[in-house]
Amino acid sequence: MTQTAEVMKECPCGSGINFEGCCQPFHLGLEKAETAEALLRSRYSAFVSGAVPYIMETHHPEKRNEIDENGIRDWAEQATWYGLEIANVEGGGKDDDEGVIEFYAKYNQEGKTYNHHELSLFKKHDGAWYFYDVQKNRPVRTENKLGRNDPCHCGSGKKYKKCHGL
Repeated sequence: MTQTAEVMKECPCGSGINFEGCCQPFHLGLEKAETAEALLRSRYSAFVSGAVPYIMETHHPEKRNEIDENGIRDWAEQATWYGLEIANVEGGGKDDDEGVIEFYAKYNQEGKTYNHHELSLFKKHDGAWYFYDVQKNRPVRTENKLGRNDPCHCGSGKKYKKCHGL
């Protein structure tokens, strides 16, 4: 269930800034993300708001033929999005050409809650950042690994298994 831009006040990306001053200018084509993390956050917000054309446009030109627009639209529209957590960022700055970001996106679909965990590769093309691919063969960080009964790292006060450990 997407949220329309008129309803959103705080940006879904978790920046703490209002949507109009954060990710909406990206969705409207008024600005380009200066970092891979800004692009990731704006793409997450696009899933929440149903801005599927933006998701498609920010997929790297070399990889666009590999994505299913209808599948992306269905996922964006049928899910209730709960939040984005950036776990790790490698590169992806203004002066970089590549970056890898590990993140979690929590959502509910068809009555079941998921904690989508991804390690994504971002690349610049003609000076603009694009999502390139999911890193399938990279090790996920293991330092500070939490046990199922440990307090969740997000600060919710819940046990990890009841929060981000889903």
